[in-house]
Amino acid sequence: MIRPLLARLQSGSLWWGQCLLCRQDCHDAALLCQHCRNELPVLEHPCPGCACPLPMAGARCGHCQKRPPPWQRMQVLAPYEAPFNRLVHDLKYHGRLLNGRLLGQLLAERLLPPWPEAVLPVPLHWWRRLRRGGNQAEEIARGLPPALTVDHRLLRRVRATAAQTHLSKAERRRNLTGAFTTASCPYRHVALLDDVITTGATMAELTRLLQAHGVERVEVWAVCRTLEH
Repeated sequence: MIRPLLARLQSGSLWWGQCLLCRQDCHDAALLCQHCRNELPVLEHPCPGCACPLPMAGARCGHCQKRPPPWQRMQVLAPYEAPFNRLVHDLKYHGRLLNGRLLGQLLAERLLPPWPEAVLPVPLHWWRRLRRGGNQAEEIARGLPPALTVDHRLLRRVRATAAQTHLSKAERRRNLTGAFTTASCPYRHVALLDDVITTGATMAELTRLLQAHGVERVEVWAVCRTLEH
């Protein structure tokens, strides 16, 4: 009993009734106080293809009309800026697991139906997962409504790849070739889940893999999107 409790204390996964952003007491609103919630940025009128903001809701952006993405819809909570960039960074690199729960809850509030048969967190290679102590996409999935099925086993990352951060869009595509695998897929409609969308190369690779295994509709869900095409 003591060892698991110590691990949770060290990871920051126990909630003591303080807002995860301002650290003020917020016992009446789990994880985030109302003031900080009201100050959160959101993506206004995101394109349903790439989630880049548009002047008004409705049609897809010109880029997606000219070169449609392989997935059917993308839903993103917010631009990759404060405070989301800090929440994501601390989740990934400092083991702040409650950040994942909060980010999943906030994302769920923005999601629109129809709902997928399963949510598939983007997998990490076992070595990177070991170094980080977990998979941030899986931690975000813990904040989604229990009614949504989360499948952690369908997708596997079988090849360790170079970090994507400083790669160009073309380099990212080459870097990911053959990085993932999947077994026979029992679903026809799925949502891929990750923390941040940049070029979309990872999601495109996974979407094509799933479509090759019979999936008819793929959505992309993410907490944040960098505002660059």
